[in-house]
Amino acid sequence: MTAQGLPPAQWLGAHRIELDECDSTNDDAARMARAGARHGTVVIARAQRAGRGRDGRSWASPRDTGLYLSAVIRPPLPLVDVPPMTLAIGVGVCDAARAMGAPAVLKWPNDVLAHGRKLAGVLVEAHSQGQRLDAVIIGIGVNLTPAALPPELAATAISLEQATGAAIDRTAFIDQLLAHVERWIDRYVASGMPAIAPAWHERMATGVWARARADGGDLCGEVTGLDRDGALLLRDTAGRLHRVTSGDVEVVRSVPGAGAHDPVLDPTA
Repeated sequence: MTAQGLPPAQWLGAHRIELDECDSTNDDAARMARAGARHGTVVIARAQRAGRGRDGRSWASPRDTGLYLSAVIRPPLPLVDVPPMTLAIGVGVCDAARAMGAPAVLKWPNDVLAHGRKLAGVLVEAHSQGQRLDAVIIGIGVNLTPAALPPELAATAISLEQATGAAIDRTAFIDQLLAHVERWIDRYVASGMPAIAPAWHERMATGVWARARADGGDLCGEVTGLDRDGALLLRDTAGRLHRVTSGDVEVVRSVPGAGAHDPVLDPTA
């Protein structure tokens, strides 16, 4: 059992590769996948020279201050079902952070926050042969200890040690992370978004507003959760509920009416 009573991961991380440094753990995991790496293979680096997040944005990866982890998985899914897996993995990362004592919440679509600042991010990349899914590369970055960050990140990022107020045992956290992420991947593969959407809703950050293209026009509304197939639900200023897809949505910085503890989010995060 892990420290929180969750059974250890069975297949995720059964084969682990530890690197001192690399350009990107996702790139290394992708190369290993093409070479035949088995389902659940995990790559962990002490530092990355070119870590990246969603939409190719840079992920700061100072040596020994964060967890830079990528996994090769080969789920029996069609290509169209890969993008929503990001939400399932986010739930797992959030639960692992909470297991260590952090007040973690989810920011759609791929971030974990604590005290309104970015704690972790998820990057999911599908690799296919024609229309057949060959492998999914899951990248997870978690800020573990305080580090000297670029000025543009210092005010928006937080480490797990800062969020919990305690020193973090890196090995124990990796065990928690693999166990929780495996659990939610298995649930997603078995039952799809209906098994994930309620859990994501329970963990989502409040006071988040987003700009979207929906119902033939532009709107700005408060994120109220997900529907059963993973579409984002926004409530506009008139109180009407809109269902929008992930490709149509941009989180905005403005948080009208947010409380003092609600996160103010950066659209580039």
